[in-house]
Amino acid sequence: MRRSFDVRGFRAVLYKEVIHVVHDRITLILALMLPLIQLLLFGWAINTRVEHISAAYFDEDHGVAAVQLLDAMRASDEFDLVYRAASRDDLRTRIVSGRVRVAIDIPPNFTADVRAGRQAQLQVLIDGSDSSIAQEALAAATGIGQAVSLELHGGGVPLIDVRPRMLFNPSLRSANFLVPGLIGVIMQLITIFLTALSIVGERERGTLDQLLVTPIGTTGLMLGKIAPYAVIGFVDFLAVLGAMRFIFNVPIAGSVWLLLLLAMGFLIASLGLGLLISSVARTQAQAMLMAFGVMLPSILLSGFFFERDAMPLVMQWIGYAIPLTYFLEILRGIVLRGETMSSLWPSVTAMLALGTALLVVASVRFAKSTT
Repeated sequence: MRRSFDVRGFRAVLYKEVIHVVHDRITLILALMLPLIQLLLFGWAINTRVEHISAAYFDEDHGVAAVQLLDAMRASDEFDLVYRAASRDDLRTRIVSGRVRVAIDIPPNFTADVRAGRQAQLQVLIDGSDSSIAQEALAAATGIGQAVSLELHGGGVPLIDVRPRMLFNPSLRSANFLVPGLIGVIMQLITIFLTALSIVGERERGTLDQLLVTPIGTTGLMLGKIAPYAVIGFVDFLAVLGAMRFIFNVPIAGSVWLLLLLAMGFLIASLGLGLLISSVARTQAQAMLMAFGVMLPSILLSGFFFERDAMPLVMQWIGYAIPLTYFLEILRGIVLRGETMSSLWPSVTAMLALGTALLVVASVRFAKSTT
């Protein structure tokens, strides 16, 4: 027979859960504060409008028309002229290394052609990795060229012939930009959750203390716990890399071996984050909330979806403390632009330094939490 609703039993269970929630202050604070913090953080940081696209230029003309064109670009919201190239090779190096998204090449006869009423060609190299930024850069460069042409010559046929060239992703496929980024996100997600939940699970079951009294010690326990998840994370990386290449048809322009080597370095940082969470969390619920609190900022502030240059400066600095930020630059640099270690070393150095620091802090914190 179905039992009727027991008010006394309901009140007893309710009282028990309220006491449990109130006493578990870490979980309560995380549950109440994380949504508000993340809403404020991302509502302020995320800007879907494409503006302030980093650009370099090489001016062989130095004439009135060239100066007016560059001034118009500086005055626009679309471009930030951050670098003056010394040669065409220098200009191309800047865009291949990912330091700028647009490269403007002004030929030596630019002003002379405009004054003579001839069309002056303006070469604009555009990084097509991110299709939305590339399309905005193309439209903005064309529009500025037409506006300057009208100022210099009046009506009629525009005298500035903007000739864009899409690099790295000429078809502007969004998958070519998003799928490599997903590889980094998946790697971090798997390693953080598995590492954090595994160690916290041992603590909840009471088996962690039993392991600590064995001769294995804290270091052996920590290495033994994280080693399998390092292997799992690397196998996952190989799987999604294969899917990217053969299912989504994203070509790999650079060295696969370099990419595999640097992926191992990223695993250090991800495992360090997971271990740090496990040293702080006392329950799996706390570990999941903390992991969620790490993952969402990692996705939104690392440049996976939104251009980091368009974020407020404070948000950009927070992004520098996220290992995924550097690994996304490495992934997209190797996969899309064919970058080598000579241009990737700033991101590689920062990622390895941050990963090592996280692993050291997490190890010390884990040792203290188990004593």
